[in-house]
Amino acid sequence: MSSSLLEHCKKEIADLLQKGLIRPSKSPWSCPTFYVQKNAEIERGVPKLVINYKSLNDALQWIRYPIPNKSDLLKRLYNSNIFSKFDMKSGFWQIQIDEKDRYKTAFTVPFGQYEWNVMPFGLKNAPGEFQSIMNEIFNPYTEFSIVYIDDVLIYSDNIDQHWKHLDIFLKTAKHQGLVVSAPKIVLYQTKIRFLGHNIERGTILPIQRSLEFADKFPDVIKDKTQLQRFLGCLNYIANFCQKLRIICKPLFQRLKKNPAPWTEEHTLVVKKIKAQVKSLQCLVICHPTTPKIVETDASELGYSGILKQVINNQECLVRYVSGVWNDTQQKYSTVKKEILAIVLTIQKFQDDLINQKFVLKVDCQSAKFILKNDVKNLASKQIFARWQALLSAFDFTIEHIKGSNNSLPDFLTREFLQGSP
Repeated sequence: MSSSLLEHCKKEIADLLQKGLIRPSKSPWSCPTFYVQKNAEIERGVPKLVINYKSLNDALQWIRYPIPNKSDLLKRLYNSNIFSKFDMKSGFWQIQIDEKDRYKTAFTVPFGQYEWNVMPFGLKNAPGEFQSIMNEIFNPYTEFSIVYIDDVLIYSDNIDQHWKHLDIFLKTAKHQGLVVSAPKIVLYQTKIRFLGHNIERGTILPIQRSLEFADKFPDVIKDKTQLQRFLGCLNYIANFCQKLRIICKPLFQRLKKNPAPWTEEHTLVVKKIKAQVKSLQCLVICHPTTPKIVETDASELGYSGILKQVINNQECLVRYVSGVWNDTQQKYSTVKKEILAIVLTIQKFQDDLINQKFVLKVDCQSAKFILKNDVKNLASKQIFARWQALLSAFDFTIEHIKGSNNSLPDFLTREFLQGSP
């Protein structure tokens, strides 16, 4: 540890002692510490002390309390216009550790050993424990509050309603002894940044900082681990990009054993993805009762789907989905691929479609026939029957939209002939 970091460490430890967050320790446990200076620390101008709790975490039993799914939380904001945001000050430090367990949290610095009186950052069960406590406190108010670990969003339809919601939240926090970070309070906003997205009047878009990952990768990504990281980052924006998985197929093939050499095609794919990331469409948050439309498409490479909802007689984009065929699916006929695209798309959107009536728009008339008729005389009756069964849980009507090719007569002739005794 450099002399400047050592001086900073002495001041930080003295501050933690003065606040009663830690105390000197003679514990037989001991976890090492180090400082990091990543982008967030550089922006704050303060290095971050990190305790390597790997050995303690290995010994701890998992308490698998569920952390909420961010997408599910954001869906609650479909009809909200006013927002306020709070951050629990040093959230985990607001939870006391049982006296008999404090020795387990001991850590060393160059000039001594200390242990925590409160729950430190870095313990594997800390996020779940904090989420559990916050849920217990704020679950009665889920109609106007979202809690994600130590972040709280209050949302309302109008100003008057929002004032009442804030009053309830602040009184509850005070009663429970929770402390919010004053510098991070954001009040009465019509546009808010929350969970990595910009939210405004029922629309959603990833914040710009969350999209900067693309430019941190080169256009030529030959290293397998680096390519895996790049493709992993794309999961964050998958809902906002049409046919993303299909576009990425050449890159996913590079992850296989003994891949072909990197070519200009791969470089062009990376450049195309980077361009898409910089021009993402703003999507609407799915409303639970508005009319829904699903559109699907299948190609030789894979499938894509779009979920829309109708607002003021306009079709608005909710999200995209896409995927590539596996080796078995790749051998399917064109019609089978079209129907499988429908099945996979509806399954991906099922949280927004279950128990609702929606319209399925297809450009394959054969698909419409198979989904709504008896398939016992068709050669592929078993697989079609299975897909019919999967879709029977959904309430939808099918509209045929003209495609470039209507193969219904040829398809029926071929299937009936193959299915005949």
